[in-house]
Amino acid sequence: MSYNPYSYPAHAANERFARDPYVPPQSAGTQASQSVPEVQGMQGAQRYPDPGSSMAYQLGQTAFTNFIGQQNFSQFQEVSKATTSSLSHYFQVTTDYVLRKLKLILLPFYSKNTWQRLPGSQLQGPGSISFLPPKDDINSPDLYIPIMGLVTYILIWNVQRGLEGSFNPENLYYKLSSTLAFVVLDLVILKLGLYLLVNTSSPTASFTELVCYVGYKFIPLTLVLLFPSKPWALSLIIKIYLFIAFGVFLLRSVKFNLFNASNDDMGSVKKSTVKKCNYFLFVYGFLWQSILMWLMG
Repeated sequence: MSYNPYSYPAHAANERFARDPYVPPQSAGTQASQSVPEVQGMQGAQRYPDPGSSMAYQLGQTAFTNFIGQQNFSQFQEVSKATTSSLSHYFQVTTDYVLRKLKLILLPFYSKNTWQRLPGSQLQGPGSISFLPPKDDINSPDLYIPIMGLVTYILIWNVQRGLEGSFNPENLYYKLSSTLAFVVLDLVILKLGLYLLVNTSSPTASFTELVCYVGYKFIPLTLVLLFPSKPWALSLIIKIYLFIAFGVFLLRSVKFNLFNASNDDMGSVKKSTVKKCNYFLFVYGFLWQSILMWLMG
């Protein structure tokens, strides 16, 4: 009788059954022999990935690369780097710049500023005119104050609703969406008006810098919310002053930087174009901004 080392003796199974009655006789060997391949199969599945999924991933990656193209992908990376560097220009601010900018927005009548931006040594992007960053030039627009002004305005408006006992979490979404809709409308009107009247390649007429100028309106809007509504006459006078002050700031900031900084460029522009632009900025800066901020605030 030959001896099989892998066989499990029946009498050993019966003895185990005698010790543990919950294990059926002559089943332990079968159970042990079946558990080994299962464990080995699980280890093999973890060690070797599914070839079907790997092949699908490689095919998808190849198709995406062929669809975009290596040259287009390189151009996309260059444009992304240029956009990031140009946007970072508008966030180079300091505490001193923020305080001076707020004073310029709220007290434009008492400013002895020339309102013209200073030229710089580094370009913001391809084909753009070089100007100093905001931390080095008070006339340079920035995105820090408009973004912080928007956040502060939304929070203060909702805090007031809470103090009045009518706070609702949905008000955050409602006020933010309605405010952004007003900003987009304001931006479209300003961009379209400058494009039709001036049609110049000035950096002040670029989309990013127009967003900066339009976003400065949240400074007077926030102060209007913080100021008490009583006495009514004094509150109305302060609101009118803030709206007029912002109109003066917007008119001077855009007007003195709308055309290129050199005198040759100013001389090449027709006087009729400059006159129409002044009329448009006057109506936009005073009449339209007062109506818009009254509706928003």
